[in-house]
Amino acid sequence: MTAIGIGAPGMPVPTALAQPRGEIAVVREEMERLRAAVAELEDRLRRMGEEVQATRQNVVTGGDRPGTFRLPGTDTSVQIGGYVKVDLIYDASEALGDTFVPESITTTDTGDRQRFRAHARQSRLFVRTFTPTGWGELSTWFEGDFFGAGGNEVFSNSSSFRLRHAVATIGGLTLGQTWSNFMPIESYPSTVDFQGPAGVTFIRQAQVRYTHALTQSLSLSASLENSEFSGRDAAGNPIAESTTLGIRAGVDKVPDVTVAATWRGSWGLLKLAGVGRILGSPSGTGDDAIGWGVNISGNTSLWPGNRIMGAFTYGDGLGRYLTNGFGQDAFVDAAGNVNPIRAFGVVASIRQEITKEVAAQLTYGRAQFEESRRPTDLNNVNTVHASLFWTPIPRLTFGGEVIWGNRENANGRSDDAWRFQLAAQANF
Repeated sequence: MTAIGIGAPGMPVPTALAQPRGEIAVVREEMERLRAAVAELEDRLRRMGEEVQATRQNVVTGGDRPGTFRLPGTDTSVQIGGYVKVDLIYDASEALGDTFVPESITTTDTGDRQRFRAHARQSRLFVRTFTPTGWGELSTWFEGDFFGAGGNEVFSNSSSFRLRHAVATIGGLTLGQTWSNFMPIESYPSTVDFQGPAGVTFIRQAQVRYTHALTQSLSLSASLENSEFSGRDAAGNPIAESTTLGIRAGVDKVPDVTVAATWRGSWGLLKLAGVGRILGSPSGTGDDAIGWGVNISGNTSLWPGNRIMGAFTYGDGLGRYLTNGFGQDAFVDAAGNVNPIRAFGVVASIRQEITKEVAAQLTYGRAQFEESRRPTDLNNVNTVHASLFWTPIPRLTFGGEVIWGNRENANGRSDDAWRFQLAAQANF
């Protein structure tokens, strides 16, 4: 018999028709439960993704360049490096300090005594960053060493940290403190002594520089750089910076301007650079003067394992660019007029690899100042560095060097000095 159910009033409904409707309701309930489960699963996956992303932002990974790491949460690659260096110095003639500065050689017998000195002030630390941007890669370079103010050798030997480079580069634009555009850093010879040879153009200063590559081999660069007058007044006193409320300022009115052209090829490198300056009168009543200089430098290899390099600098009123700032730009006479000093510098160096681990280098340098006002003024200095480098394992180098230097005054009086130096340098 067929079961009879109650449908609409007065109308019997078969039970078989009611059952499918009940099954549909059950299916709907199951579907709702499935939708809720899927939504919960999606929420869990979303939270897991957020947790993974947060974890990634706090994990250090490899950067885009060899030797770099990614700054967590950014696209910036960071490189940290530097070296630890110890120098053992024996002055056979007179004490010349932590670096061999020929300008400080005395031309009298005063101070002619042997001295020993050891220090680690050249030890260096740098941080570089590389960040992709819509304008190209933005790179920064911060570097310092410990050739700031010296410490007490009796108990601490502390030395203050000193800023060397603080510069940013994007495209062809360079902003900050770094090597002068006038300086031939590409052909700068290596020496165990930190000072390097006489006659080399050497300076770091704040600047705004633009470099444009004309071809793969040729680039042009121009810069506006910090200017600083270095000279003496009519009484022979150094021209001092003015200081107001702790702010140091020189007598300069406009920046130094430099231009350079650099050729690079498989044969080596050749660079031609020029600098123009306005030497303002410190008195404010005399005439200013124009300072200028040209530099030509280069390096090449004549045979396997060989490298020769050289530089020649000539100009009027560029003393502070020569011999590490010991040269004078000009004299200021009693009327306040600025009289530039003509000078030149020359450096020549040859390096030869003896084995894969050992290299020898011989470097000569000379700086000469053509115009003098007093008999004791500096006329010229000369240096010779005979260097030997041994790198038994990567990142560790031992060096030995014999240095000879000479200073001659305007009156013809001169004296020599000898230094023997050993060093060890561990890079990281």
